[in-house]
Amino acid sequence: MARVNITVPDAVLARAREADLNISRITTQALQDELERRDKMASFRALADEMDAEQGPVPEAERLAAEEWARGLSIPDVQHVRSA
Repeated sequence: MARVNITVPDAVLARAREADLNISRITTQALQDELERRDKMASFRALADEMDAEQGPVPEAERLAAEEWARGLSIPDVQHVRSA
């Protein structure tokens, strides 16, 4: 298993140590979660591109309505799901 150095603000590290957190485990899980999120976004983009190729692009008014609806969801970076 590889060892790496990361930079963490002093206050965050102090709180993590006070809480007796396993920093390596939490960091590993965070990295795995981010990689999984990126894989899902790539799959979504591929599906959206396939749908655009088959059915044409989404009309602007529908795209804007969907973005407005999505802003109400608790999903980070929803405005960056795919570039227009």
